[in-house]
Amino acid sequence: MKKIKLITLSLTAFLAVNLNALTLDEAVQTALKNNFDIQSKSYDYYESLENVNLNKSNYLPKLDASYSYTDIDRPNMGVEAQSATALIALSYNLFNGFKDLALKESSQYLAKASSYSLNATKQDIVLNTKSAYLNYLDKQNAKETYESAYKLFKQQYEDSKNRYEQGIIAKNDLLQVQVNMSNAKQNVVKAQGDLNVARFELSNILGGVDLTNETIEKLDEESIQISNYDESLLENRSEIQALLFNLKSIKELEKSAKAGFYPKVDALVSHNKYYDGFSTNSIKTGEDNQNIAKVNATWNLFNGGYDDSMVTIYKTKYLSANSLLNKTKLEIKLQYENAKSNLEVALQNLETSKLALLQAQENYEIVKNRFDEGISTTTDLTDANYLLTQAKQGFNKAYFDKYLAISTLDRIFEKEVN
Repeated sequence: MKKIKLITLSLTAFLAVNLNALTLDEAVQTALKNNFDIQSKSYDYYESLENVNLNKSNYLPKLDASYSYTDIDRPNMGVEAQSATALIALSYNLFNGFKDLALKESSQYLAKASSYSLNATKQDIVLNTKSAYLNYLDKQNAKETYESAYKLFKQQYEDSKNRYEQGIIAKNDLLQVQVNMSNAKQNVVKAQGDLNVARFELSNILGGVDLTNETIEKLDEESIQISNYDESLLENRSEIQALLFNLKSIKELEKSAKAGFYPKVDALVSHNKYYDGFSTNSIKTGEDNQNIAKVNATWNLFNGGYDDSMVTIYKTKYLSANSLLNKTKLEIKLQYENAKSNLEVALQNLETSKLALLQAQENYEIVKNRFDEGISTTTDLTDANYLLTQAKQGFNKAYFDKYLAISTLDRIFEKEVN
């Protein structure tokens, strides 16, 4: 009885090292640097910072200068036909119903919310990069699996052709093997197309980096490890913090709307210079070189209910944003439960698929030996080949599902992004 040679499954097949290849960590860092979604969110954040400076300007005085020229064709007595006035005025708002303070606080809260939104986008891109990277490796393994199946079918076809010529098998058996070989070849072509698409998807996430001639490094298992996940830390998620600061911003906007119920007080200091037309000669009146200082207080008693409506609008916005916050908390909790379940399933599937692959490899060896001895049929060997291909695909999927589940948990708990 012949000894059956077992092909030992080794995960080192996934760990081939190429010093010139793109690694997963390098892909993540490239995405953080070049991804257009991150760049767009970064610009939003810079805009929010500038809005803070914009609202701080309300606390500074305003300096204005003006010049006017008048030409009267029929001046009245005591009025110059041609005159000009130069004015320089310094004004400062003393009280604006706390509106300026509220707007400044609102812009600061929005800047913090934008910062958290930017971080959330970075976390999403890290996960998307890992997902695209794993998807590429999965498609690459699929292509290698189909190439292996095609090679086995090709070998089977050569053996069957020899047997047909020797009159051992019928022609329809040879044709069946030839059809299976053609189908296997089509699978290789399709797998190559899927691999090309996966490369483009990874390239897009990396900001359009050309990966045509780039070797994608096989997965380093040390780069993705299961961490300890504390469910209480979910409250610190960037999305939740962004919404909390957005709520604070809306509260401040509500305060700014209430500013219409208060009086407004402004101070003004100006210097006026009057000229005789375009000349530099001052008009010889008592009005030249006037210095004016005044304090102006105004209070709107009724504006058609505008202020009341704005207050109501911001209160409604607050309630809506608070509902979104509660919904987001529930969604994040669901994300965690799904990711945790997916990891548990992936770990179990990996062990099961590993055993299934070993069994499929052993089964193929047995059937192949029996086929060589003339005991098994062409159909038996074809079935064994299909089972081996499915087992390889199942193992590859379970293998990458495990690391995708870990990466998803890392994103949910926001592992530090450098």
